[in-house]
Amino acid sequence: MLHTHHRRRTRRLAACTALALGVGLLSVVPTPATAEAATTARAKPRFDRDGDGRSDRVYRSATTGKLTIALSKTGTSAPFTIGADDLDGTVSQEILSADNLWGTDTPDLLTIRSDGTLRLHSAKSPTATDPGLVWQGNGWHIYNKVLAPGDLTKDGLQDLLARTPSGTLYLYSGRGTVYNGGPFKTRVKVGEGWQGYDQLVGTNDVDGDTIADIVARTTAGDLYFYKGTGSATAPFKPRVRIGGGWNAYNQIIGADDLDNDGRADLLARTPGGAFYRYLSVGGGKFGPRTYYGGGGQNLSYYLGQGGVPAYGKHGLFVVDTTGTAFTYGTLSDGTFTARKQFGAAGEYAYHWGTSSVHAMNSNDRATLLTANNAGLYGDGGSMVSSSPAFRDYQARISIGDITGDGPTDVLGLDLWGSLFLYPGVKHETPTRVGAAVKIGTGWKVDKLIGAGDVTGDGRPDLISRYDNRLYVHPGTGSPTAPFAARVLIGSGWDGYAHLVAPGDMNGDGRADLVAVTPGGDVYRYTATGLRGAATFTARVKIATGWTYEHIS
Repeated sequence: MLHTHHRRRTRRLAACTALALGVGLLSVVPTPATAEAATTARAKPRFDRDGDGRSDRVYRSATTGKLTIALSKTGTSAPFTIGADDLDGTVSQEILSADNLWGTDTPDLLTIRSDGTLRLHSAKSPTATDPGLVWQGNGWHIYNKVLAPGDLTKDGLQDLLARTPSGTLYLYSGRGTVYNGGPFKTRVKVGEGWQGYDQLVGTNDVDGDTIADIVARTTAGDLYFYKGTGSATAPFKPRVRIGGGWNAYNQIIGADDLDNDGRADLLARTPGGAFYRYLSVGGGKFGPRTYYGGGGQNLSYYLGQGGVPAYGKHGLFVVDTTGTAFTYGTLSDGTFTARKQFGAAGEYAYHWGTSSVHAMNSNDRATLLTANNAGLYGDGGSMVSSSPAFRDYQARISIGDITGDGPTDVLGLDLWGSLFLYPGVKHETPTRVGAAVKIGTGWKVDKLIGAGDVTGDGRPDLISRYDNRLYVHPGTGSPTAPFAARVLIGSGWDGYAHLVAPGDMNGDGRADLVAVTPGGDVYRYTATGLRGAATFTARVKIATGWTYEHIS
């Protein structure tokens, strides 16, 4: 199913970009272990860049998008690069450790893009990889979560797990080479019903038997331990409940062995940015939490985190009454970064037809779409569609890959309530879309919002408002019927001047909602992953003075 090709490394890294992170992040760097080393055999660390026998941390800044590595050997941090095609890690939204996938002694990295491209990068130094690709595979967009738990099959090679939105779990066993078929064996189905977990965490070896394990969390906050068996066809024993209350964290992170006792431990991050450490005590159990550091609200990604990755839009585009545009980025604590001016003063005085949507470019960042008589244009004036119909739509949005084939798609809603899908064209960068396909009629809406993944299944969803009521239209992934029947969220939503979707605001991977009153008060509605009236939590006021003419 997955088509691969091999490309030899031909270039060297040209530059390393400095990274500035928020106050408090240095406390995230692991301190040297004080516990004595265990005398029994140990699972190999999944990402030991400095060669001290312990995994090192990699995380991404929410404000700059760039990566840092925290080295356990020295307790210091440095900018981290991936490769010439993704120099500072800003393109690939999910990064996986990949030890010994093609017969080398150095730990490698896998990166995943929103179009389903999985890439293997070879390590060459503690703070960088070789800029050339070792291997590339396509088709991974069919999964909403891919994780690298360690060695599940007890053959000394790194393995992968991949889950579909419907909850089927597959195992990709490592081959130890990229030649003659790529780094993984043919996938093996290992379970059903895994859609009930909003976080799947590859932990490496939690219980000290050298076989990798995983933990999984439900939306209710129950955390379960799955002990690895070493079998490629039945890799886990029945789950064992660890405990409840884990929904207090927006990310649970497989951190490998933090205290040098031979067992893998966990980190957990609160929405406020505090990290807590849970040390394994054996048998799939963990001791009481201890504070590990702050500043996590400034991070958009942490190597080994368990949530479904959020691709595309991570902020808002606004235009004030003078026609000057600004952008706001999202942090991981439910707030925005400081605004930055976008373009020249007054440049967007005529902003009709312009809106910020899900990424339609090669770097998986939000795209500014502009409609006019000649068609639809993206960043830098690139042509997205030559159809002049976009000029007359009451809504024109992109929420990602609607049809489940990889490329980003575009939706247009006309004045009579007919919804049209413009499918993304494969292998076009920047994205272009094909001819319109009518996918619905009778859409009675006064506001259509490109929310992204609200339900937490990895598929993009729509939010609509009509007659004071708010609805969610869950994505299905079907090219002919991409949205399920709408589900009522609640009433009382007509008092807002703006309803917009900035993407994930609290670091849990689900797309949240922002509402602005006519007086400029800004409220956040946090997506829960649940349905109906519980789709969003109660509103929280996060800003004032937003008397903007346009917000998208």
